[in-house]
Amino acid sequence: MSVFSAEPFDAEVYSRLYGDLTEASPRVAPFFPRPAGDVGAWAARAAEVHASWRGAEGEARRAALVAALRRRHEAWGLRPAQERCLAALSRQDALVVVAGQQPGLFTGPLFTLYKALGAVIRAEAATRVLGCPVVPVFWVASEDHDWSELAHLSLPGPDGRAVHLSLPGDGGHRSAGHIPVPAETRHLVSELTTFFPPAEAGAQIARALWDDLRSPRLTVAEWFCRQMQRLLGDTGLLLYDPMQPELRRLAAPVFAGAARRAARVNERLVEAAQAMETAGYAPGLHPESDAVHLFVYHRGLRIALHAEADRLQTRDGQVQTTAAEVAAEAVRAPEGFSANVVLRPVVQDATLPVLCQLAGPGEVAYLAQVARVFEAWDRPAPLVGPRPGATLLEAEDAAVLSEAGLSVRDLWEGIDAAIDRVLAVRATVDLDALFKRGRAAMADVYARFDDELAAVAPTLGAVVQGNAERVNSQLAYLERKARQHRRRAERAWVNRMRATAGRLIPDGGLQERRSGVYPYAFRRGPRLIPELREALAGAPGPFGRHWVLTERCGDVEPVTSNAARGVPAG
Repeated sequence: MSVFSAEPFDAEVYSRLYGDLTEASPRVAPFFPRPAGDVGAWAARAAEVHASWRGAEGEARRAALVAALRRRHEAWGLRPAQERCLAALSRQDALVVVAGQQPGLFTGPLFTLYKALGAVIRAEAATRVLGCPVVPVFWVASEDHDWSELAHLSLPGPDGRAVHLSLPGDGGHRSAGHIPVPAETRHLVSELTTFFPPAEAGAQIARALWDDLRSPRLTVAEWFCRQMQRLLGDTGLLLYDPMQPELRRLAAPVFAGAARRAARVNERLVEAAQAMETAGYAPGLHPESDAVHLFVYHRGLRIALHAEADRLQTRDGQVQTTAAEVAAEAVRAPEGFSANVVLRPVVQDATLPVLCQLAGPGEVAYLAQVARVFEAWDRPAPLVGPRPGATLLEAEDAAVLSEAGLSVRDLWEGIDAAIDRVLAVRATVDLDALFKRGRAAMADVYARFDDELAAVAPTLGAVVQGNAERVNSQLAYLERKARQHRRRAERAWVNRMRATAGRLIPDGGLQERRSGVYPYAFRRGPRLIPELREALAGAPGPFGRHWVLTERCGDVEPVTSNAARGVPAG
């Protein structure tokens, strides 16, 4: 039995376009004509890829691809499952399912992990259906220079409040594959392991982060790759770094042809944007009319080229060239160029035998337009499918929700409102009414004492009054203590609930976007990945739906101090 059960989130958490793609709605057919979950579409796409990779030229590309991937993975520590995938990729009929992401700090948000596992699961399914090997590949977007996405990560801390971790600096418009990991990163690893002390099962995962930082010339992208390799290598997932020189050479023909196709590409993008708006969808791209969709590296900086009459240039004018010169230079020195978000899918398709690309909601918004870009390149577009989505609910938090009678969706709809509803139900004792009744009863008892004892001795009235005052004083003390204990109990419960809500719906958003893998990997150790893989593969519905993965039993090892686990303190 799987450690995690998968249940629907039962709330609209993604865009309408993404939801329609997930459910294979006819409304998305103009943008994604072939459903990624349709077996017939798989077979048709497989035939297209096999045809384009046939012959001596295709065999040479495939051999260069496999050799480059092997060389890189051997440097990281090639796993047996990856060895099998490389052997499979060597076959002439092999295909790939590709997913990708920028190399974020500590592997970035949790959805990065779900994308990677989605590629593994989809590749396994396609292999069974098509009868040819289908290999999972993760495209590490090492060329990206968006520092806001590369260098920052928020995680819900033990009390549910966000812990913000950030690399220093601003990246300087350089690609992640060119940026050295700052020395100050040691402080971030220390913060991470302090806020989330590793259990014995996760101690080695934590130590490996420290070991990485001892490596000379470690870049932001390389560090990301090493972490992904450790976490996912045993699944067979292959990591593709487009800045690897051998892989750059495979992309050279696309770089060379970008400028002369730019006008047609821009026309297709505008047409697709208009069609999306007509269909009620929000386009993901609004390209500039002079965009070439190609970056050039100038003095270490990644700068966009634009068309100006019959020339190409950067906005600052420091690089000026022509389409013919770019075409020649791209073949001679492809490491001087980089694709933008529009051209990247074309590079993927030219350098990998892509059956299907898995994408998140933001990517799907622009891939709906990019599908028409392939027409300008006289290439059929690959299938595009949604990635898995999930909220991870471990046993401790599941118990808190169960006790309160709440679901994750209740928290999604409003944490404060959910807490108020539960507190109203939990207040089973009305202290005001209880002590009002108590005082009335005591007053009635002592009134009778006063009346009847007066017949015994008139002087007992003063004794009765004094006794009544002392009893009322004790009753007031009891009421104060009762209210104090209830406030304390409610405060403790509210704090527990807010901590749980903070882990499940961080800052009111999706956990997969506002949390990361290490709080879970430090607790669960290497078993986390196979547990999630099994749960996502067994989820009863198509990729793209959001699932709550609930731990069936609380058998996670308790956490002790870092020192006891052999994890460095800093």
